[in-house]
Amino acid sequence: MRTALLVAAVASLSGCYEDPTIIYGRSLEDMTFVVTDPLMGVYPNTSVLDDPYNPFRLSGVGTETKWDIQASASPVAGFYSWATILAQGPYGEAQYYVGVQLAAIYQRGLADQASLPQTREMAVKAFQSVLDNFPDAVTYDASGTIAYDLVTPAYKGVVELGGTVTGGWVMVKTSSGADRAVKP
Repeated sequence: MRTALLVAAVASLSGCYEDPTIIYGRSLEDMTFVVTDPLMGVYPNTSVLDDPYNPFRLSGVGTETKWDIQASASPVAGFYSWATILAQGPYGEAQYYVGVQLAAIYQRGLADQASLPQTREMAVKAFQSVLDNFPDAVTYDASGTIAYDLVTPAYKGVVELGGTVTGGWVMVKTSSGADRAVKP
């Protein structure tokens, strides 16, 4: 009888508490991008690690978590995820996805109106940084087995955002008719 009362008391009290992830967590869906540094997310800048709006600045981002965020969170969360990764250990794939997320923030209007032009410029710089600093960067398809280069989509990212590609890069057609960014 005493055990039954104790179980009933615990069960009734447990309904009074919310899930700790709701209490202590932060939604990765309803974020608005705030520009705190116009070079944030562009190698070699690491200011994202000090940005108070960055939900990953203290904990970092796990190897698989980055892909979960990329697939299902807002572009703002995606930006902070990839920019944090880039600042902690720079490589081209992270720089490319910073550009992708900044472009999405700009295109979807997920920054305050005053910051949108600056967000577009940051995206252009992020894509240009792939060309300048990580010309051999690759990413993989969903199977994780087929690599493809990132200079061509980075080049296209600059152009699609109205930027001018610098550094001598040009777009050529391959023998199969595909576009390919090259630096002659």
